[in-house]
Amino acid sequence: MIKTHPSIGYKIFEKSDLDMLKISANLALNHHEKYNGTGYPNGIKGDEILLEARMLSIIDVFDAMTHKRVYKDAFSVDEALEYIKSQKGKHFDPNLVDVFMENIEEILDIEE
Repeated sequence: MIKTHPSIGYKIFEKSDLDMLKISANLALNHHEKYNGTGYPNGIKGDEILLEARMLSIIDVFDAMTHKRVYKDAFSVDEALEYIKSQKGKHFDPNLVDVFMENIEEILDIEE
């Protein structure tokens, strides 16, 4: 059931006349695709995945890991970064992981 949310989000956003929401439709559809092709809903890989969705994937996982949820405690920033690094070329675009890591101090400043 959880794997249906990208397609549902796409269907909601694609109906909009606003360009920003049309872009959001593609982000919603593709943000759970994985760089190595093992993601969902379409199992696309590498550059087949919209660049912005590849970027959002890293941000989404980092945010989910570093914030408490009703079903889990937050991981430390270091634990989340180690996970992201371990998924370089698997879940995440390796070049974007490098950019994320190079800019992590600025990213953390934005969060505060």
